[in-house]
Amino acid sequence: MCIRDRSIIVSSTSDEQGPVYVLTLTTVLDVLTRCLAGEIDLDDLELWANVIESRTDIDYSAVEGVIYALSNSEQMGELDKSKVARLVGLLII
Repeated sequence: MCIRDRSIIVSSTSDEQGPVYVLTLTTVLDVLTRCLAGEIDLDDLELWANVIESRTDIDYSAVEGVIYALSNSEQMGELDKSKVARLVGLLII
């Protein structure tokens, strides 16, 4: 993911009130699996989760705990692949 792509993710062109996108468990599992496969960097995964938390146009209530765990390394400890693997294991139960 290049810097230009990140700015697109962070910026919002929507003037609508409320969420326009619902983040699903399936999507989160796909992102986590791609991280484990090396397609997504751990730093980018944490940035993605932080962006999700800051956006009012994304409803992430179904996966709020996972997003919190990914975006709050101060409280949850530094993110590594073993933690990502544990999250995947917990989510597919």
